[in-house]
Amino acid sequence: MEEVFAGFVSGYIMALIFTGLAALMIVQARSRIPYLVKAIAANISAIALTVPISLIAFLLWTAIGMFLGLLYRYTLEEAPGGGLGSPNLLYTLLIISFAGLTLTAIVAAFRRLPWQVAAMGLSFIAIFGWVLPRLAQAAE
Repeated sequence: MEEVFAGFVSGYIMALIFTGLAALMIVQARSRIPYLVKAIAANISAIALTVPISLIAFLLWTAIGMFLGLLYRYTLEEAPGGGLGSPNLLYTLLIISFAGLTLTAIVAAFRRLPWQVAAMGLSFIAIFGWVLPRLAQAAE
């Protein structure tokens, strides 16, 4: 169960990063996207947006983290062996591949990659690809 708890903690860290970056993205996009002009008041700040974003982000990212903790546990049993600075090469490659495919899909759909999304992608790789396995390993 160390892996699941490590996933929860990693998801919490990811939610902290996501909350700030998502609030900045929404505030910056508010002037360009008509739906956001109607949905979000013009005088609201990024800090005020962090409260509703964090409520959803903490639930979502901790659940994702716990799922990835279970995936890490499975890959430890099925394909043990470290690599790329991680205790489990297969798991880290899966995380890198998923993030890479997601970022590629975002670029294909929107024809650009905002720096906030790139930062979230790199954070996802670092937190779930390396921090989660190291936390689980430290808990043993």
